Amino acid sequence: MLPVVESITGPQREVVSIYNDDFATPLSRPQYFIKVYRCVQVDFGECPSSGPSGYPVPKNIEKIEIVVPDITKGNDRNSTNKTKFYNYVVYNHTSCKCGTLKFRASTLYQTITNNEVSEAEYIADCTKNPVNLIHRCHSHACKPQKRYRFTHIDAVRPSTYLAYKQCFPGSVALKNNTSTVPVTLINNKVKFVNLTSDISCKAYDGKNAEPQLCSKPTTKSTRNRLQLQRKISL
Repeated sequence: MLPVVESITGPQREVVSIYNDDFATPLSRPQYFIKVYRCVQVDFGECPSSGPSGYPVPKNIEKIEIVVPDITKGNDRNSTNKTKFYNYVVYNHTSCKCGTLKFRASTLYQTITNNEVSEAEYIADCTKNPVNLIHRCHSHACKPQKRYRFTHIDAVRPSTYLAYKQCFPGSVALKNNTSTVPVTLINNKVKFVNLTSDISCKAYDGKNAEPQLCSKPTTKSTRNRLQLQRKISL
């Protein structure tokens, strides 16, 4: 991953699911969470306070590729009863600019029409996956993860996104804090947002821990993975 300097108005660190922006996991896939950087903050005067192009969006991004197996068991498996494997792509923001919300939404995850890969490709590339942070939540205290919540399309910057912390899905929030945050809109009205932030979490029961996906050393990748760290200008 390319180095990112975290600043007030640059990309901010966030933990995300590799599948979607809802911190959720499909039933047929293993839970997988990674650290990325996302454009969520702009300071006063950096972008227009109103209009469609006043939101923090990436200027440069990089691809992070992850391969995972289908973990469906029993009668719910596919007709061939063979394990299938899939490739997912998450975008990491390395620098920011002003843009539209629609554009930003297109720079979170890559939509792949057919993301199935062969078993050979999975075996070759699995150990190149980024660290799955869910595995740090099994045998010791779980820390809540930094996230960002979108507030309102007409929120005056920099209140478009609010930072909070969330326990991994499946773990237990031992302590949290809920606050009501006033968000000023461009029409000078005020919207109140209830924001719950987890303070401490209970670790997973080891019996229910997510399995490690790569159990054996792998050979050299059969696919060109150089694009994993490729910087893309937008």
